[in-house]
Amino acid sequence: MAHVIHLRCDRCGAPVDGREVWMRCGSCGATAGFNFSGWTESPEFAEFQRNSMLDPQGYVARWNHHNAELDRAVTLLRKSPAEALAVATEQAEFVLTNSAWMFPPHAAHDPQTREAYGRWMGFELLHHRLPGRIRDLYDQLNQATAAIGFGANENPLPAFRKMIDVLRRMLTARYELGSPPDPEGLSVEARLRVQAAQMVGAYLRMVSPELHVPLLQAIYGAECIEAGAVSTQDYTVFFDWECPLCGLFSPQSVSTDMMTCPGCYCSRHFEASPLGWGAVAALCHGCGSRIEIAERRMLAACGYCTSQVKRYVRAGDAHRSLVAEVKARTAARLGYDVAGVNQESQGLGVTPGNRLERLRDGLVRIAQWYSKFLTPTRYLGFARASQPGDVAALLAETEAAVTQQGPPEAVEIVRKARGKLSEMSA
Repeated sequence: MAHVIHLRCDRCGAPVDGREVWMRCGSCGATAGFNFSGWTESPEFAEFQRNSMLDPQGYVARWNHHNAELDRAVTLLRKSPAEALAVATEQAEFVLTNSAWMFPPHAAHDPQTREAYGRWMGFELLHHRLPGRIRDLYDQLNQATAAIGFGANENPLPAFRKMIDVLRRMLTARYELGSPPDPEGLSVEARLRVQAAQMVGAYLRMVSPELHVPLLQAIYGAECIEAGAVSTQDYTVFFDWECPLCGLFSPQSVSTDMMTCPGCYCSRHFEASPLGWGAVAALCHGCGSRIEIAERRMLAACGYCTSQVKRYVRAGDAHRSLVAEVKARTAARLGYDVAGVNQESQGLGVTPGNRLERLRDGLVRIAQWYSKFLTPTRYLGFARASQPGDVAALLAETEAAVTQQGPPEAVEIVRKARGKLSEMSA
């Protein structure tokens, strides 16, 4: 089983279904939370990406106009605060129309609720541009999110807690400054939980799977999270893929349509079946050992540390379908065959004599390309799963190579991974 979120409605106390993208009370209809991972698989997310990918110039122009209008609202403020807020509210409506995750879908069909969201968001958009508490708190929020990092932070919890604290103070400040009431009548803590799920949920996808439970608890409270017996990858941006030629384990984007090995450059089409129900090799995020998940089975237990691993099942189909659309349009415009461009490749080739060299080169590239997105523990896991034998020698060669090539962040992650390996061997 995966992690389960148990919520109760802030307004009436009834249980809330945590499986939907927007978690709502089945009794009174109040919004209780937001499932960011589910949002990335929704038709609304696909449409949002389609608008930016298929018309990038129009997308940029629309948002430039939006920012110019908000600047105009600021200049109007001294002359007419009501007119300034009206302009900001119009731009809030633009945000709600073009960023479907900003408010629950039921509000789109309820004019009164939508209007309330527009006034509430318009107030924040305006004050974000004015000197004062709201803008200062936004600066603090940006600092907290920067401290979280994008996956390389081995202890992101303090930064997550700082982010949530700043969000709480921002909500309190806006009401003290005369903000319109909450569009759904939620308390500060209930609205905070929704906003934290929206913001923190995006960063949750960046961090290593073993950190998901404490971060979910930071959003919803320890009593609301039922931790399954797995380190699920349902939230993550990268899944682990084993190259069929050289055996290198590497991170691959969930939205890719072609998996490419960083070691030997072998490439294979993304297929849902190997990542869905077929037998597949996996990486234990507890100790980095190789695990075989049998066909039609969701779980496998690690024979070394007894952790259980759940196969990756969230396939990123929404983004991948858009990539296919863009490729097809580009091919039609330039007059080439998409199938010819998307052919699988054997890459540089692998032999028993050069396999270790391919692994070393691949680990160097993983460090160079992904150092901002991986913890040393997870990087070590890729090395151990790729070369279960003398991984110490392989990492020593990798560090020597990456030290010559750089950058410093790549050298650092390999050095830390070697240190963790020494601690495990001691």
